[in-house]
Amino acid sequence: MMDERYAKTHQLSVENLKAFLQEIQKNKELLKSVKEAATANEIAEIASNAGFEFSGEELKSVSNQNVSGVKVKKQDTSPSYSFGESGN
Repeated sequence: MMDERYAKTHQLSVENLKAFLQEIQKNKELLKSVKEAATANEIAEIASNAGFEFSGEELKSVSNQNVSGVKVKKQDTSPSYSFGESGN
């Protein structure tokens, strides 16, 4: 039962993450806030304030993947993340 509940919660979080990534493509102020964030947890907090619930760990789990047309990439020089359109 616990595993099933976790799976449903995790799936909802992934859907929220995808929706958030789509939103930052349209909302330049939100994208600016995300680009200024230093950690995955800070990005998750920004997302939460905008109505999208997922954790920093879930964000890290999609690092180096293309999700909803957005490349999620961990920065090598700091603990921050970079968000750009596909192919950039």
